[in-house]
Amino acid sequence: MAEPQGAPSARARQLADELRLLRGAAGLHGKDVAQSLGWSASKLSRIENGRIGISERDLKKLIELYRIPPQRAAWLRALAPRLSAKGWWDAFSEAVPSGYANLLKLEADSWAVHCYCAVVPHALLQTVDYSRAVILAGARRPSSKELERRLDIVRRRQGPLTGVVKDREPMRLSAVLDESVILRLTAVRDAADRVVSAGQISHLISLSAHAHVEIRVMSLAVGPPPISSGSFSLLTPFAGTSPDVVCFENKSRAFFIEEEREVQSYVQDFERLNAMSLNPADSLRRLKAALAECRADRGE
Repeated sequence: MAEPQGAPSARARQLADELRLLRGAAGLHGKDVAQSLGWSASKLSRIENGRIGISERDLKKLIELYRIPPQRAAWLRALAPRLSAKGWWDAFSEAVPSGYANLLKLEADSWAVHCYCAVVPHALLQTVDYSRAVILAGARRPSSKELERRLDIVRRRQGPLTGVVKDREPMRLSAVLDESVILRLTAVRDAADRVVSAGQISHLISLSAHAHVEIRVMSLAVGPPPISSGSFSLLTPFAGTSPDVVCFENKSRAFFIEEEREVQSYVQDFERLNAMSLNPADSLRRLKAALAECRADRGE
């Protein structure tokens, strides 16, 4: 079967798993390996999670450090991919800041995303019309070409979630929407804007029906959230079982946290946000009430 687009190849996943197991068999902690080789801890983590490939030179260093027998070492070298896999995001690498380009690849390389939305729905949850409204709300109005390019990126990002990417399981998405996100959608007065808002809320309702998507609403009545950093996302790689990156995203840039202890702190924050939120069924009822409010004002 063909490998999932955006996912590491079977070879890359197997190599990542083997290197992680061999480090454990050698009795070494990740931070000790990174320190010994002069690497950052995040580099080793990304190699072991299949986020990035490994050069022959770096593989040789690990083979020597782990004291791997020649026959096993030859097998590992055979597993190592010769070429870096290309994805749709490469076509945009020169047109977007490097941090944002990294986000596109990391997100496409993830089988699960957990996100807290404090202001607007996550890009994975937005309709094209709402994404257009968000982009045009900025102080600098983009050219028509720039606008369409950014909308194309949004569409492509959503491919793994909507199932249009072949040969991979749909991305699992767990989202917590602050209720202010919904109130902002229903508060607009312009008739055209209300059509866009209604379409966005209806889209959230439709997505909620999918087994791989969970959307929860955190009511304002529960008080302040346990974080003050605003929206964030947690990305879980194909080769991992838990998030390894925290992402903060604005309209054109992205920033990351990769230190394991900090990532775990945000995982716990998301769990608190999830626990504070309405359950999926009550969240769906809240979304339907918001949609009815939008349509009532339009006389539907």
